[in-house]
Amino acid sequence: MSRYPIFPSQLAEAEFAMVRFGLDLLSPCTLDLGNLLGMRSLLHAAAGVLPQHCRATLFEPLPSSDPEALRRHQKPSPGFVLRPDSQLVGEHHEGDRLEFEVLFLGTGTLAISDFLAVLQALGERGLVPGEGRFEVVLVKGLGADGEWRRLWRSVRAEIDLAPELIRLDQWLDQIWPDTLPVILELTTPTRLVAGGRVLRRPRFCQIFPFLLRRVTSMLHTHCNLEPVAEPALLKEASASTESAWLESGWIDWRGGREVDEPDKVGGCVGRLRLSGPGLEDVLWVVLLATLFGIGRGAAYGAGRLAVR
Repeated sequence: MSRYPIFPSQLAEAEFAMVRFGLDLLSPCTLDLGNLLGMRSLLHAAAGVLPQHCRATLFEPLPSSDPEALRRHQKPSPGFVLRPDSQLVGEHHEGDRLEFEVLFLGTGTLAISDFLAVLQALGERGLVPGEGRFEVVLVKGLGADGEWRRLWRSVRAEIDLAPELIRLDQWLDQIWPDTLPVILELTTPTRLVAGGRVLRRPRFCQIFPFLLRRVTSMLHTHCNLEPVAEPALLKEASASTESAWLESGWIDWRGGREVDEPDKVGGCVGRLRLSGPGLEDVLWVVLLATLFGIGRGAAYGAGRLAVR
């Protein structure tokens, strides 16, 4: 494998910010996986502090006016991705500090201050009903050099967050693997549905269309980019990528709090070894998907991926 990364040159026009919000607990709480992956309804409920147009921009970006783009990308996802740490599962006490990491992509970076306002309003309600009230005391941003820098503290009255923006091409250059094979790890439950059937132990060629759709949709919606002219070629390359599960499993977690959602949803987890002639052509898609996640609830922490 050549160390020279293979990816579309248009990615030089796309940027993201990685932000960590420091939360100091004002009351104790116990967090489970359902709490970590089910924050959608809590954040939406707390978003009443924002004007309606700001809520819509943050949570429900408008679909494309281009019929062909609308067919390919369908309903756009928010311009942020929650990246909860599984180590947050467990009991927490008053005075504990929790860190929540969130990625903001492209135009989504313009809404970081709005997201902070929602998070502050959520702090008055709690991370779980009746528990886990908190104060946002610190905001940090990741630099291109890998260092975290303070952006804001609660002692400052004004809120004007300006984190460093990291270009996707530079990020890919930095994290591109030196050698093949690689291990694709599904670190939080990943719910993929194809043809009305939930995929419990999918092959890589079944996973890849979800990776490609998620990556291209996020880039189109929030960076105004269409980096893939012929998706069929990448899907062919994924079919020639060899894969083998090293371990796999299925995790159910409590669903969201909307009335029309089931009590349980679930997804696959595990480690998948990838190699073969097609991998170099599709690796950039796989790596970008580690930023965005895939499957149901990806914007809120489900379907998180890592490449080892």
